[in-house]
Amino acid sequence: MYFPQFLVGMTATLLVVLGWTYASTGSVWESLGWTFLAGVALQAGYFVAVLWLVHGETRVTDEAKAGTTSAPAELPGPFERDGIIHALLARLFPTLMP
Repeated sequence: MYFPQFLVGMTATLLVVLGWTYASTGSVWESLGWTFLAGVALQAGYFVAVLWLVHGETRVTDEAKAGTTSAPAELPGPFERDGIIHALLARLFPTLMP
């Protein structure tokens, strides 16, 4: 859950709520009030979702620690993960790349 993506979605949602409420009621103050309440609800939901994700991550980490040894994981290097970068570096520097 990326914050910039959430921020764009929240802004779009609040603009829709603002426009819809203003079109329904014709009152600027009432539409601002409902938009404020929608913003509070969205922030509370985002906070709960982040807490849930963090709690789930610690639970997975605890379970992983219980069943494994202290051997490090075999991860590919940064240039081996992305095929485009690896191919570009292999063409530019053929002696460096295997």
